[in-house]
Amino acid sequence: MLGNILAAAKGELDFFKELGSYGDVSSFHLGRRRFYFVNHPELIRKVLTSQNFVRTAISRDLMESFLGRGLFSQEGENHLQQRRLMQPAFHHKRIEGYGAVMEGFATRMLEGWRDGETRDISHDMMRLTFEIVSKTLFDADTGEQASQVGKAFTSIMQAINKEYPLYSVLPAWVPVKRWGASRRAVEALNRITSTIIQERRGTGTDRGDLLSMLLLARDEDGTRMTDEQVGAQTLSLLFAGHETTANLLSWTWLLLSRNPDIRLKLQQEVDTVLEGRAPTVGDLPRLKYTESVVKETLRIYPPAWYAERAPLTDTELGGYTIPANAPIVISVYVTHRDGRFFEQPERFWPERFLGVEDRQLPAYLPFGGGTHLCIGNRFALMEAQLLVAAIAQRYELELEPGLAVKPRALITLGVEGLRMKVKRRQPGSASPRASPASSASDSSA
Repeated sequence: MLGNILAAAKGELDFFKELGSYGDVSSFHLGRRRFYFVNHPELIRKVLTSQNFVRTAISRDLMESFLGRGLFSQEGENHLQQRRLMQPAFHHKRIEGYGAVMEGFATRMLEGWRDGETRDISHDMMRLTFEIVSKTLFDADTGEQASQVGKAFTSIMQAINKEYPLYSVLPAWVPVKRWGASRRAVEALNRITSTIIQERRGTGTDRGDLLSMLLLARDEDGTRMTDEQVGAQTLSLLFAGHETTANLLSWTWLLLSRNPDIRLKLQQEVDTVLEGRAPTVGDLPRLKYTESVVKETLRIYPPAWYAERAPLTDTELGGYTIPANAPIVISVYVTHRDGRFFEQPERFWPERFLGVEDRQLPAYLPFGGGTHLCIGNRFALMEAQLLVAAIAQRYELELEPGLAVKPRALITLGVEGLRMKVKRRQPGSASPRASPASSASDSSA
């Protein structure tokens, strides 16, 4: 009757890793419902790129209930049209213009740190990335509206993370008390964003933020997004540009603390390239090792660790027939740790990305693929690289001794309670001092 619910409840990551050991295609049951698990990059790409596979009804309903009818909850022509309308907002020239914003907020955060204090780094990264996405999306960094958006969105994210396990097994009409709280938070945020959108419609000016681009965007036939669509895309960008990047940064600091030899190489590159000044977008091509650290963290702890799809018709995958509408589960967390595709897959080894293009690593899929490839992947990589360089230039982060840190696998792969001691450093002072919580020989993830 329960199927594999109890086994999965003990730890989704370990459960899926075990499924991956059975072969490229396996299956499991949650109650009486059968799921199919796919763990080979060729099959994953087929699922992600073929028009015969769409997001499952459960995942679409979940995203729509929290984020509206935006990019994350749409399929087919609706999804393609919305993506076309949003694409100009992520032109590389536009994104590069946000580099100074990212560095500026990092500097402001670091000015509040004190040498030797212990901080909740995951909380700091969440706040930092929210400030950045608020500024780049709404052109807001202070004031009542920014505060209201922050409070409402925080409530939504807390509700999503609490309700997500229930939503996967219970339909939305089941009267679960906590769902009421999340819906009230969504309604509050919708009211705030609607007010902002209407004010912007009235001016018709481009303020240099993403919202301006969404309001001014036109499709090939002259169609513009409605206020409801703009609101949904705004919530989607808040979600995608906030929690996922914050999780990536948190995992980066944990891995660097556990691997002081790699941290030393990062510090040396940052000191050499920046020569004591703040990092800019123009420095990124020379911060190659910093980029490799970010990409290796994405491999080991991909924030978008899990996805579901379903075939519209009976489909062959890896020699097996998958029935129409049957849910297919993909976990790049598992694929990225498969020894068939990566040498020493559990090792934190940024060098594997030096001089190598992503397309040369066929099993590397941190941003998904196909029409649902993350539209903000360039934004996220630039932001992470700049923030890692800015923070590593001024501080060294060491994990609190004896602290056990475990992944939090919900909609995104997060980490909570990442308490770390921050030690001020001067540019050029890179030293191979090991963290008390690790040693230089500890190179595992």
